[in-house]
Amino acid sequence: MEEGDPILAAFVYTPGEGAVVGRFADGARAAGLAVSGMIQHDESRPDRRRCDMTLVDLGSGRRIPLSEDRGRDTRGCRMDHAALEEAAGLALAALDGERLPDLLVLSKFGKREIEGRGFRQVVEKAVERGVPLLVGVTAENVEGFRAFGGGLETILDDPATVEALIADLADRRGLLDAARRGVENRVAGIACRDR
Repeated sequence: MEEGDPILAAFVYTPGEGAVVGRFADGARAAGLAVSGMIQHDESRPDRRRCDMTLVDLGSGRRIPLSEDRGRDTRGCRMDHAALEEAAGLALAALDGERLPDLLVLSKFGKREIEGRGFRQVVEKAVERGVPLLVGVTAENVEGFRAFGGGLETILDDPATVEALIADLADRRGLLDAARRGVENRVAGIACRDR
């Protein structure tokens, strides 16, 4: 990937393992990147068949409940579509400012996005504004993501490759070296005090 190329990357995860995308966001922050986006957290409830879904805004920490509580034995979709659109609006707002994030991370590019709803506008705006993007996608939605990406997309299935992409992005921003220098300076300072 060359400097200036858009980054439209999807990490293919197994259903139930979507939390790994949140760990990538944490790793990007640790590398010094300004990260925004939405991460889904699934919270099991002993009195329910299925977990409750909550979206967490990476910029503010705001939690948006995504599951409708329709009773204990509910089957089918329990997604609160209005809450999803609210979350997408928050993520979109992060792309409206003068200071853009270094990386936008979204837990999922799924059926709603393939259909043109959900976070679809957020992904489109990130590409338009040149903001690197990392989304989670299940194997069943890879082809829909490819159709959306139109050749700009990169499909990743190895966590080490995603981590390398994040390190490369941080390196391009000069952040990785700065973070390393900061750690080295702190270590050197501690060594000097111990003498």
